[in-house]
Amino acid sequence: MSILDSHKPSVISEGFSLTGDIVSNGILHIEGKINGKIKADSINIGPSGQVDGDLDCETLHIKGVFSGSAVCGELVVADKASVRGSVTYRSVTISRGAVIQGELLCKR
Repeated sequence: MSILDSHKPSVISEGFSLTGDIVSNGILHIEGKINGKIKADSINIGPSGQVDGDLDCETLHIKGVFSGSAVCGELVVADKASVRGSVTYRSVTISRGAVIQGELLCKR
């Protein structure tokens, strides 16, 4: 397996709904709905993605809707994203227009 193969994302497509826990050693891209715990290297919640649960990852990019709690290294919240809950991060980028209800906690 080449290095590029190991970085191909796993995708939860729009229209797909999952309740349960996910563990991934790579990138998880979500356009559907997930309710549960997710542990992955990188989690990308796409514009049509909705996640309700507990996340543990190195990078968290939110373009859709997230509610719950998350612990990550890098947090990126896009302009049309919605975040409800608690997110602990080391570095953060929040675009103008993002909606955040809850708490953002910086860990050093």
